[in-house]
Amino acid sequence: MAEHREPGRTAYEARFAGFPLGTRGVSPAWEDLGPEAQAIWASVEAAVLRALRAAAREAVQAHDAGDAAVKAEAVDAAIEAEKDLEAAIARMRDLVPDEGRAG
Repeated sequence: MAEHREPGRTAYEARFAGFPLGTRGVSPAWEDLGPEAQAIWASVEAAVLRALRAAAREAVQAHDAGDAAVKAEAVDAAIEAEKDLEAAIARMRDLVPDEGRAG
């Protein structure tokens, strides 16, 4: 089960990954941000999650449409579903650059 985190904290810490945070860091620690800044980061994180979920939903729908088309022996529909699946995967790749790509 995933660890529960404060909304926005994951986005904030990902933005500054590899850099120290806090009094001697490049930016304040999450705990030192004011509520307005934390709210901004929460909205950034929510937007990214919405986009990723939408792309994942599109990929699943395209996959299911492709399966149905293959079972129905509808070649043109299967080809279109494959194109839709590739487009959804491309959107997900844009949202998570350099994650999970084979060599």
